[in-house]
Amino acid sequence: MSGPADGRPLDDMVNYPCVFRFKAIARSDTTLVPKLLGLVKEVIGSEVDDDAWSVRDSSKGKYVCLTLDLYVTSGQQVYDVYDALRADERVTHIL
Repeated sequence: MSGPADGRPLDDMVNYPCVFRFKAIARSDTTLVPKLLGLVKEVIGSEVDDDAWSVRDSSKGKYVCLTLDLYVTSGQQVYDVYDALRADERVTHIL
């Protein structure tokens, strides 16, 4: 399990339920986005709505940034989504 950099649990900083923004920067690959959306689906228990995510390519096309605006119910669910995104070796940064 992951936690915030300052050591405080997210449950002390965020009022749940809420929409939480996740960003994953990864090496570009045609299978990346479907894979990441599938990993997140396993955590949240449902498909990620089309209007809840977007992808932006880097200027040279080597990387992509996947932005997800997900309805979450707890800090643990936030940590679990972050862990799911980190599970793909193409992901280089999580914001």
